[in-house]
Amino acid sequence: MDRRITDSVDKHDVASQGEHVRRPLHPAYFVVPIIAIAALVVIGAVPRLIQKQTLIKEGQATQRQTLSVSYVVARASAPLEEFTLPGNTEAIQHAPIYARVDGYLHQRFVDIGDIVHKGQVIATIETPELDKQVETATNAIAQSKANLENSRQSLSKAQADEHTAAANVRKAKADVDYYKVELARYRQLAGQGAVSLEDHDTRLQQYNDGMAALDAAQEAQQSAQATIRSAEAGVHVAEAALQAATSQRGQYAASRSFQKVQALFDGIVTKLNVDAGALVSSGSSTSNTVLFEIAQIDLLRIYAYVPEQLVPDVRAGQKAKLIFQAYPKESFEGTVTNIAGGLDPTSKTLQVELHVPNSSHRLLPGMYCQVKFQEHSADTLTVVPSTAVQTRASGVYVYTIDSSNHVHRHSADIQRDLGGHVELANAVAPGDKVIISPSDDVVDGIAVNPVLAPADKSSSAI
Repeated sequence: MDRRITDSVDKHDVASQGEHVRRPLHPAYFVVPIIAIAALVVIGAVPRLIQKQTLIKEGQATQRQTLSVSYVVARASAPLEEFTLPGNTEAIQHAPIYARVDGYLHQRFVDIGDIVHKGQVIATIETPELDKQVETATNAIAQSKANLENSRQSLSKAQADEHTAAANVRKAKADVDYYKVELARYRQLAGQGAVSLEDHDTRLQQYNDGMAALDAAQEAQQSAQATIRSAEAGVHVAEAALQAATSQRGQYAASRSFQKVQALFDGIVTKLNVDAGALVSSGSSTSNTVLFEIAQIDLLRIYAYVPEQLVPDVRAGQKAKLIFQAYPKESFEGTVTNIAGGLDPTSKTLQVELHVPNSSHRLLPGMYCQVKFQEHSADTLTVVPSTAVQTRASGVYVYTIDSSNHVHRHSADIQRDLGGHVELANAVAPGDKVIISPSDDVVDGIAVNPVLAPADKSSSAI
């Protein structure tokens, strides 16, 4: 019985548990999580929406806000154009003096800074080897003269012998002519019996002997003539030898004249490299020492190099102011005398030569100077900062601001580049407001808020 009660109780418990499992859940179990998730979504999304709306409003405000730009007022070019270039000062004439002979510097007569004149002896050189060569050449001349005299005497003797041989030929011819006449007469008389045959034969023998003598005389004359030709050749050889020896001595003598070192022109000694006793070599190679350097400085030349854009502003005869560092408060006047025929291919500059008088010798070769060119401008151009010019693929442009603060774009024609500024031949006029360093937002027709640039940014060296 107790067992049945227990079984009954167990079955009731099991039935109760089954009923509990099958009981449906309350709706509150689902609503609460959904509300929590929605709250989280709202809390995260609302700030983003607010931020987005704020950005949109700020963007719209920015679009509605007028763009601010910096501008300068375009200026007219100065009626007197001036540009300054660096210049190098050189003597109008300069020459390094080298030794013309090998030897030893015997004595020098000048020092640096001394004034010298053309032809003045400024040093002497000892040349023992050259002196020996001159002596040898002199002896060769004496020997050549002796040989020439002997050759001339031989020629005279040969000529005399030829005269004698010629006289003998003439005598032999006369004898033959006489013998021939006699032989003909005796041949006729012998035929008539007037003379004996022995007399005829004697005349025949005389004729034959005369012919033989004539042949011998002619051969002697030809031999004498050959001797004359040989003697004449000997004379020519001796004369050539004498001429060569004389020329050699003249060359040595001319070289020995360079024992005296002379100034080539009036000037001043700017450099001295040797003293007495120094070994010197002839020639102007880099291995040989320059004895002296002389410069003519009564007139100086100055070289300046003009940039390509300024080439049209320089011409021969033009005056220029010269400022030297040694005399900063004083200006000198130079004149353009020579202009190169072309630009340097590397620097794209034109070499210009100016001359400046320097009779007082205050200016010295090698001084650095500033060359100021001034020229009256033929046309009035407009000057703007270089930053106002914009280069695009379609061309070069500048932007101006009108009276209603609207932007206008103009095609620019740069007449001359002055470095920080440019001169324009069109596009803008003096007094126009020109935008400097325009951004990509600056386009034709937009309204802007113009701001005058500080004076130091718009100043121009014109």
